[in-house]
Amino acid sequence: MPHISVIIPVYNAGNYIVDTLNSVLQQTLKDIEVIVVNDGSNDQSLAECYRLQEIDKRIIIINQDNQGVSKARNVGKQNATGDYIIFIDADDELNCRMLEILYTQARKTDSDISVCGVDRIFEKKQEEKKKYHCNYEEITVDQAIEWLLLGQKIESGAWNKLFKASTIEDVHFEEGKKINEDKYFVFRSLLKSKKIVYCAEKLYYYYCRENSVTNQFSERWFDSLYFADRIYEELKGRNNLEVFARYQLLIAYYTVLRRMYPFRNQYKKEYQLVIDKIKSTSFKSVLSYMDKKQAAVYESSSKIPLKDVKRIDMITMTYIDHFMRVTIGE
Repeated sequence: MPHISVIIPVYNAGNYIVDTLNSVLQQTLKDIEVIVVNDGSNDQSLAECYRLQEIDKRIIIINQDNQGVSKARNVGKQNATGDYIIFIDADDELNCRMLEILYTQARKTDSDISVCGVDRIFEKKQEEKKKYHCNYEEITVDQAIEWLLLGQKIESGAWNKLFKASTIEDVHFEEGKKINEDKYFVFRSLLKSKKIVYCAEKLYYYYCRENSVTNQFSERWFDSLYFADRIYEELKGRNNLEVFARYQLLIAYYTVLRRMYPFRNQYKKEYQLVIDKIKSTSFKSVLSYMDKKQAAVYESSSKIPLKDVKRIDMITMTYIDHFMRVTIGE
């Protein structure tokens, strides 16, 4: 039984998959299996995977018709035999010591989830030769959920986290959704956990592609509202976490509203529903968790749009941009 099962869903990633797989195969922790789930690719992705499999037998290839990344991840998870599981995107890369560090942290602290930092990269770079100190901190489940919902140290993606296989045995990626399905998976995994360990070192290399679907608007963005609502409903009544659930709910709806704004005539019904949701959600408890100075600035402008639905189209962009700058620094 390998220490770690690395699961990589692949769909038309022929330009990147070789670099991604090489970064996994060159890990200092060697006792791993690499499960590649080919999700109906019609480019050279599969051929490249088979070529590398001839060189390194730790690669296991599973083929399926195109059913989406969530189905591919779930299939990979069902076939995993490792003590721990990690999910990697097919166009990203790992620091050569990432798995060793996450695994060592998890074992030393008996943690259910081991997390590292993420380096967002806009162009290809050489990996730096440096010594990683990796001072880690053990955190509670509530603290981890707070960080996840506030967009702080716990990223929403599944890719920079090593999960104990037994902890996530009954947790699955929701199929048929396109955005934030990984955030909800992380959320559900945290609820199943007893202890989390976190290291700030940026060991996962997340490549920001210009053609990324997350930089455009389509109906898939409504999936983020679906998951934001589910998270809020599951934490409603938990006094220590409900305010953070409300915070992420507001952020999700504002983000979609801002992205939808240029297309509001195309999505008139949905646009109005998002506005109504924002209006009906209480801001007061969220403001109490913001910096006092920031909260004062926000409160001074918050009365502009929400009292007058007819005017919201004219000031939506300005208001949302202000809200984002004040709350999360965008």
